Amino acid sequence: MGETLKSPRPIPNIVTEATFSHRKPKKPSHRNLIEEDCLPPRAPVKSAPPISRVFKHTGRNSVGALQVSFRDSGSEIKSPHYNAKSRDLYFEQCFVVISRLGAGSFGEVFKVRSKEDGCLYAIKKSRDRFRGDADRKYKLEEVNKHELVKGHRNCVKFVKAWEERKRLYIQTELCEMSLKDFLEKNDSTSESVVWEFLVDLTLGLKHLHDNGLIHMDIKPANIFIGLDGLCKIGDFGLVLELSKCDTTQALEGDPKYLAPELMQGHFTKSADIFSLGITLLELASDLELPKGGQAWHQLRNGELPNIFTQGISLELRRLILQMMNPSPQQRPNVDEILAEPAVRQAWKRRKRVYLYKGINVYVVLLSLLCFVMDMDGVTVAFPPIYNNRERDEETSKQLITPPFHTSSPEHERYTPPSERRRGPLFHEGGFMTNNVVGPRNLLE
Repeated sequence: MGETLKSPRPIPNIVTEATFSHRKPKKPSHRNLIEEDCLPPRAPVKSAPPISRVFKHTGRNSVGALQVSFRDSGSEIKSPHYNAKSRDLYFEQCFVVISRLGAGSFGEVFKVRSKEDGCLYAIKKSRDRFRGDADRKYKLEEVNKHELVKGHRNCVKFVKAWEERKRLYIQTELCEMSLKDFLEKNDSTSESVVWEFLVDLTLGLKHLHDNGLIHMDIKPANIFIGLDGLCKIGDFGLVLELSKCDTTQALEGDPKYLAPELMQGHFTKSADIFSLGITLLELASDLELPKGGQAWHQLRNGELPNIFTQGISLELRRLILQMMNPSPQQRPNVDEILAEPAVRQAWKRRKRVYLYKGINVYVVLLSLLCFVMDMDGVTVAFPPIYNNRERDEETSKQLITPPFHTSSPEHERYTPPSERRRGPLFHEGGFMTNNVVGPRNLLE
């Protein structure tokens, strides 16, 4: 018999494991289409009927909307658009929902317009009802964290919070988008923008750290670009108050941005510096941050992949490495970051934006002050800059009364003294060029 042919043994194909990967292309966002963002429906409960069918609604569920505040005692919210006896919620009566911005395990976030002042806001509605007093206390603690963060232009502004029918509502200022959405829409970010965002976020962190607070969850999803173009820190649900020195209830944030010392239970301000540094790394490079494994440990050992960081300048790379130092004691604090020469230059450029926003507010206020109603028999208040120095001080406030027989066609139309003195302030095309003093002249 002939020799039997033996099949060759399979040879393993050994490949080098790619520890780091490029940022994956994201699917187009459909935030304005509610159908695209809807969560899958919950499975029907086939056990006992809900408690609401067995017991009557009592306690907090029987009253209207109650304000939630740790500074003031809770009370019923009053609004000309709110009727506590109506079956509609305070949220439905006092706001017009424009779109849904997002949803998650915490609940839903809506873009709304207030019926009281006509301004746009963002309102977060909790997904689940309070399951008891302990669960209610835990969820309302987020409001306490918001109130601990005092107002700052680089922190998302908290407006108010209320509870109604065992759900929590938190109203904040509306922002243009999150930094996560910014990364999805932009494949690459210029380094000048990275430096400007670094200035904004460092100033926001400085405000938190100076008030004895640690954010504990700095990441692109919790960083927002405001309508004024400034970067703002938001989502203060995990904020840790250092004055209480109680770290037993402290919770860690996203593992992709987590500082290594938090795994051992060491909670310091340096943890926010690390999270900010790795966020800047993701913003300045095309790196997809790992959630774990060898690549996760390499980043926390100070090893940045050269293939992803070769387009970053040496100054920015050095600063990111310092902020991601494995030792918390070796990381710079917020004041040392702001003292860096490159950061100071970016801060000077950024101050122009701050100044421009401030001038815009001043111009609006000045325009309102300069708007004078010249009507028959109406008291007119003139700003001091329009007062005629040759006239008495009483001219700053005078009663305009037309002369007799002005209604007769024989007489010319009565022109108030204020209009003769300075001319009309506005017209349909914009500012009048012959004004003595005005917002446009002030800017020039």
